Amino acid sequence: MDESKTTEKTHSDAVAEITSVGANESVDVENISDFEKEEYLVEDYARDVAIKVLSTQDDETQPAFTFRFLFLGFGLSAFGSVLAQIYYFKPQTVSVAQLFLLLISYFLGNGLAWIIPRKGVFGFLNPGPFNIKEHTAIIIMCSTASVSATASEIIAVEDLFYNHTLNPGLAIFMLFASQLLGYGFAGILRDFLVFPTQTWWPTSITSANVLQALHFDRTLASRRVRMFWIVFGGVAVWEIVPQYMFPVLSGFSIICLIANGRGDVVRNLFGGASNNEGTGLLAACFDWNYIGSGCLWQPLQTQLNQDIGLVMTYIFMMALYYGNVWKAKNFPFMSQALFNEDGSEYNQTLILTNNEFDSEKYAQQGPAYFSASNAWFLLVSNLALGSCLVHVLLWHWNQISGAFKFIGLRHGHDVDDPHHNVMKKYKQVPQWWFILLFLAAFATAQATNYKGDSGLPWWALIVLLIMCFILTVIYGYLDSITGFALSWFGSGFFQMIVAFMVPGKPVANMYGTLYGQNTMNQALSLMSDFKLGQYTKLPDRFSTPPFTCSARLLTCLCKLRSDCRVTFFAQIAGTIVGGVLNYIMLINIIDNNRPALLSLSGTRLWSGQNPQSYNSNAISWGALGPEMFGRGGTYVMVPVSLAIGLVLPVPFWLLHKKFPKAGFNYVIMPIVTQYSAWLTVGINTSIMFSVLIGIFTQYFVRRRYPRWFSKDGGTQVMIFILSFAVFGAAGTAYNFPTWWGNPSLDQGLSADRCKAPPE
Repeated sequence: MDESKTTEKTHSDAVAEITSVGANESVDVENISDFEKEEYLVEDYARDVAIKVLSTQDDETQPAFTFRFLFLGFGLSAFGSVLAQIYYFKPQTVSVAQLFLLLISYFLGNGLAWIIPRKGVFGFLNPGPFNIKEHTAIIIMCSTASVSATASEIIAVEDLFYNHTLNPGLAIFMLFASQLLGYGFAGILRDFLVFPTQTWWPTSITSANVLQALHFDRTLASRRVRMFWIVFGGVAVWEIVPQYMFPVLSGFSIICLIANGRGDVVRNLFGGASNNEGTGLLAACFDWNYIGSGCLWQPLQTQLNQDIGLVMTYIFMMALYYGNVWKAKNFPFMSQALFNEDGSEYNQTLILTNNEFDSEKYAQQGPAYFSASNAWFLLVSNLALGSCLVHVLLWHWNQISGAFKFIGLRHGHDVDDPHHNVMKKYKQVPQWWFILLFLAAFATAQATNYKGDSGLPWWALIVLLIMCFILTVIYGYLDSITGFALSWFGSGFFQMIVAFMVPGKPVANMYGTLYGQNTMNQALSLMSDFKLGQYTKLPDRFSTPPFTCSARLLTCLCKLRSDCRVTFFAQIAGTIVGGVLNYIMLINIIDNNRPALLSLSGTRLWSGQNPQSYNSNAISWGALGPEMFGRGGTYVMVPVSLAIGLVLPVPFWLLHKKFPKAGFNYVIMPIVTQYSAWLTVGINTSIMFSVLIGIFTQYFVRRRYPRWFSKDGGTQVMIFILSFAVFGAAGTAYNFPTWWGNPSLDQGLSADRCKAPPE
């Protein structure tokens, strides 16, 4: 059949259309099949998608713990963890796309199923066609590994700013402990936050839908697969041009080209192709690595709220700087460092004695200041945190109240969820496994804190973990029901709490923030993976071996395959691989690019903005909290903004009650506030194209061509290759020759030929 003449949508196409809209958007039910239209209610779309759209199909004979799972799981985990650590030190922090890992593992898995013999000596390595269960196990392992662990920030900060290199064994065990504490929480909370229908984890729906489409409907096996490879190859080849040969294309600004290195105002407003340069207003970006794929799938309502916040960013950043708020003109327009009042960089070692605040030295050194953009970022973080809590309570109280009633009735109450009911035939990982894992991680954390001279008392860690557990339950429900999570939630809150508990100790503040923020974020991420496994019927364990062992030497392997808790193994293995390679890559990058990482603006290829920010926050809260944020402090509005954020969503909720058809329900204040400080760091030239592409795809393409898809995997592979080949990730950098399209900082020019920011 000619696919171009087919008008009827497949099951998965309709799902993609449904899951691409927000909670307050209506669905064009006339253009989806009767199956999706039946009893469809917008207010219950979460339940409908999880139950009616995703299949409960399961083939319990399919093996998950296979050679292909191990080979691809460990291989892609290594790739993802190294790439994530490279991205951490880039001018623009980018995450490793899970959907890219999902698609590339599908092609590689099918390739191994075709290459490996199914008979003979090596037949046990190929149990049959590549299936959805081993595919899901691969994704869970490599997505767990494909992050730059927060603990690596402490290692980087201590190395760069305290001249203290942690013992490798100590550093790696700290990485393990900080990641596995969250895993312990995730396992303990499965009954409440994973198994029920109402905790549907929207972030897992897309991956589950693609997995089922690949392995059940095979809808991506023909034209869409070819489209993926065309886009993948084309973008990968093109990425060499803006990233290496022709950087002007990463931020093509007519105004910057006319100015050609003249004017601070022009740079601050229109420049943005180099790190911490400017807001990038009206710049054209031809580098998909910076644009990303979020604009292709995020709902139009979400993107419009983001766009409102972005407009406010331009206004507030320029107003704060040129209004000289917080003495802004004394400091760079954008920076994550701390400064003296005269604009020179603040020397934190002059106010510390044995890494603790010394009031006498502080009296001689004087107060510390942020750049106005960094102070605005901290303030907005608290605004967004407060407004997120109230917004969800106001607009989603029915779901939240039902969820907490469920907690109260949990004793003796069985979860009745179609996906979970199918999973009941498999043996679960016992709860005591997770408790034991948590206790082991806790003991390791206490030991590394003590041996690493963190300054964080044992009791403070216990208090932080108790608070973290409570917040994980609350925000876990919010994330699992609404799908909205603050990208930087937790950092500022835990920095404030640790500053009260352990005042005057910046290093202790870093460790406390790590075990508060990261434990919660890791738990939420891992529970999302648990939900993905439930949707795809990945068992914790097989009750029978998936195939007969014919050779005695293979008996142990079969036993391992039959008894292994696959999800548990995948996440633990991903954490271990990710932690080790995070550390190795971090040390190599620091050793080979230390000057760039210590520079205020960094270079076009490497930036220390993330460790600089982490260190500045630790010093400001941990050492100078009362002086900077207390009563009479320069930045007292930063903690006060948490209370202000609680009020922001209320007017729109009241207006919607009064004028229900006026559209006030479309205003999502947590998103607006979060994006009103979105341009305070990094490279910002992608904004205009991202906004235009997002509106075009969501308003026009999604309605007319819902089958289209495109992902940015090509850019991620090319960045990985270029980082090692020419960018100096593990050795000498090989710069492309300087020419008009590749200006040099020695010429006083940024990548877009605007005036370079101060170093």
